[in-house]
Parts: sequence; C-alpha cells; structure tokens
Amino acid sequence: MKRFITILLLSFTFFASYSKEVVQFSGFVRDAATNAPIPFAAIYIQHENRGTISGYDGFFTFVVGKGDTIIIRSLAYKEFKIAVPADLDVTSFTKEITLDRATYNLDSVIVKAKPLPTPGQLGAALANLDIPNSMQELARNTIEQSILNDEISRNTKYDGKENFNQYVQSQADYYYSRNGNQRPGISLTNPFAWASFIKDIKAKKKKKQSGR
Repeated sequence: MKRFITILLLSFTFFASYSKEVVQFSGFVRDAATNAPIPFAAIYIQHENRGTISGYDGFFTFVVGKGDTIIIRSLAYKEFKIAVPADLDVTSFTKEITLDRATYNLDSVIVKAKPLPTPGQLGAALANLDIPNSMQELARNTIEQSILNDEISRNTKYDGKENFNQYVQSQADYYYSRNGNQRPGISLTNPFAWASFIKDIKAKKKKKQSGR
C-alpha cells in the first residue's frame, strides 16, 4: 500500500511540474479570397499528436495549452500557424482562421491526336481481317440469336431503362419481319453481325477480282 501511494505521489508530482494551463481554442477556418468555410481542415498542436478537424461550416474547437503553436492545413491551401498567447487570463481563446490558396506551377503538356484512317483504309482492314470460317459456323450452330435473347430475357432482371430498350428492340424486330421481311441494319455491338458483314465484304471483293 505504501509503495502504491509513493508511485502515485511521484506521478502526480511529475505531471504537475510539466503540465500547462489549458484553454478552449475555437474558431472558423475560411477561404481568404471568398470567405467560404473550409471543411475537414486539420488543426493540430505542433510537435504533438493531438488536434481536430473543421466541420462542414468550418468550425472547430479543442483544448490547447497556453503558449502552444497551432498548425492549420488543408488540401490546396497554404499552411497557417498561430501561437496561443501564454499570458491569457481567460479559459477560452477564439480566432478566425483564413487560408490562402496554394499555387502549383506544372510543366506544359502537348497532346497530339493521331490521324484517323480513311474510309478506304478502314474498308481494306475489314476485308483483310482473318476470321476462320469454322469459328463462324460454330457460333451460328451453337448460339442462335433467338435462343440467346430468350435466355437473357428469362434470367436477367432489367431496370426501367433496360425494359424500355428491350421493348423498343422487340417492336423494331416485329415491324422489320412484318413489312416484307426487311432485314434490320447491322448492330454495332453484335460480333456475329460483324462477322457476317466482313464475310460479305470479302465475297464481294473476290467477285470483283474474278470478274476482271
């Protein structure tokens, strides 16, 4: 018991000799140019792992010691320091903090666009694209578009926009088939349609070459 009391007294003496008089430090952090509040600014005591952050309205409050140096930091702003007066005779200290925007000088960047291919170059690239006939036949024999659409419709939960798009597509397919069996245009997102389109281009190219 005596040993415990001795340790307690020594601890009290140590903290009492090094403790500071504390005050409640409060204020607002604002933009120096626009006077707008700066939320989430870091406000902390220099050389100590203790502080706080400003709220949505820029307000902050926490306990500091008299004579402490307070650092305020926020992204895109210059660091700000303020010293709490050591001779304060009150228990609270209020300060309006204004931060100046930081300026960063970046090296210039030149962006150059590559020239787009001409229609002739694009047609030649499509005609020379190597698509094995076996892969085309395998795709046609294993995945019929109607079966794929039915499977997607049964197992996919659509939102409102997707339901509308599905309805419009089904109506377009209906009118295409009703009015003279007109073939719909190529779908840009359908790989099988592209394969058929490229194969037709190759066939026309071979026909022209054989007719010469």
